[in-house]
Amino acid sequence: MKILIGGSGTLGRSFFNLTTKNQNIKAKIIPLKESTLLTFKNEFNELNKDDVFIDFMDPNDVNITFDILLNNKANIFREYALKHSEKKFYIYISTCNLYKTSLGKIDESSEIKSKLSPYLEMKLNSEKKITRFCQSDFAILRIVNIWSHDSKNSFFGDLLSAKSNNIFIKPRENDKEVISYAHILDVCKIIEAIITSQKLGIINISTNCFNSRENLKATVNEQITKSITNNLGYRICSNVINWESILSKKKELF
Repeated sequence: MKILIGGSGTLGRSFFNLTTKNQNIKAKIIPLKESTLLTFKNEFNELNKDDVFIDFMDPNDVNITFDILLNNKANIFREYALKHSEKKFYIYISTCNLYKTSLGKIDESSEIKSKLSPYLEMKLNSEKKITRFCQSDFAILRIVNIWSHDSKNSFFGDLLSAKSNNIFIKPRENDKEVISYAHILDVCKIIEAIITSQKLGIINISTNCFNSRENLKATVNEQITKSITNNLGYRICSNVINWESILSKKKELF
């Protein structure tokens, strides 16, 4: 099986590194910045029946500093891929943050937020494009918050840095909200399992790790944690996959 990876961000690179260990997969990565449309077309057209294109091409955020031209290039690549997606397995990487917060578990059929940030609006619009224009089998993977020990400029980066340096981490607004999270390598392993098993449709990618930001900070600060039973948030689960059957041992945050 050949897999073409669109986008060389942190998750795309991590997934590529994982696939190099699988002898049944031949993967290639297309970095947006260095690639032209002609390059992309040539690589995409090399895919045969039942090969996979995985779309990691979105920016990490949509704000005044994000690269509009690079995002426009991603959209051009995506439009070409969808138009020529016959007999290829198309996978789009989305986000679980599209869901409306809940007191209970959230699955693939849960309600989507009525008001979306520019970033989430972009993700939902891309999902709709995949659903409408893909000419073959596809999967939309809604991924939980990702952490790794290399994380920087993020909640988990700040959390791990405070833990390793014995620094008190201050509370902020919305810390009582529950979040779901998973280590980047565990997420990549689940993505690989979905590709191998050809699971289709909207799928949540999670390892059933969830807690409030308040409790995660309390753990770092060596304070008492609180019950999150009555806290709104994102307790993400999946109706399609069982992560326990894929991960022999998930990576723990602490």
